[in-house]
Amino acid sequence: MKEKIYDTAELVLSLLLTIGSLTFFRACDSEEGRHMACHWAQNAVALIGIVLVLQALVKMFIRQNGIKTGIAISIFTLASAVIFIPSTAINLCMMKTMRCHTVFRPAVTVTASLLAVVSLIDAATNLKRMEKDK
Repeated sequence: MKEKIYDTAELVLSLLLTIGSLTFFRACDSEEGRHMACHWAQNAVALIGIVLVLQALVKMFIRQNGIKTGIAISIFTLASAVIFIPSTAINLCMMKTMRCHTVFRPAVTVTASLLAVVSLIDAATNLKRMEKDK
């Protein structure tokens, strides 16, 4: 039962990261037909979000604990990497009052951090379950 809760939480947070980065906590709008620097950070977050959604979906239908643990570790790694995309890996706009600094970056950081924590707990739980089954 717990594993279904973790699987569902990982899927929901991955969907929130992907859909949110393209809609309600998107980066700055383009100006005069040109994209600002933060647009590319938004695209990178959305792309990794799609990969996270696919991993979470696959993980929901797999029954083997070893494979589920590996996917949970992969989700943890990608979620941790997403935290550093806005402003560290890809620069955001120069003005700190822009939408990418006030909405996009904090939302991505919080969502990806929650996803990393859930997937880490899930991986640890699966490892304990595998040890117990030996």
